[in-house]
Amino acid sequence: MSPERKIRKEFQQVGSTEYTVMIDLQLPEGFTLVEPSHSNRLHVSFENDEGRTERQGHITKENPEFPLGIPVRSKGEGALIFVDYEFRYRSKHDPEALFQTRIHYEIPVQLTKGAGDQVKLSETLPLDELVAV
Repeated sequence: MSPERKIRKEFQQVGSTEYTVMIDLQLPEGFTLVEPSHSNRLHVSFENDEGRTERQGHITKENPEFPLGIPVRSKGEGALIFVDYEFRYRSKHDPEALFQTRIHYEIPVQLTKGAGDQVKLSETLPLDELVAV
């Protein structure tokens, strides 16, 4: 089984129910993706304040290139954006050893008059749990 890491982010505010989730994820120095691969997938989904997924509630991108913008149309009030990135990678120091992981981000979104039209997730992926494939 591959390791999984769950990360809860701070509230982000948007000005309307139509906005863009801007995602820019990077691997730490010394690691590289195994690509192209069917195992390299980005999932973006969301629930509204009633815990229901909207019609356009799940987007999947295979072998995504970052930065990436995903348009979202939701109620906005109490929305919870889920960003799941599952991928295979290797260490540049040991290219024969393959690893696989899934990192799950939860981003709470609030509708606030006059706020922007983007939700941002930009960070280096925490690859501190390694399991050989």
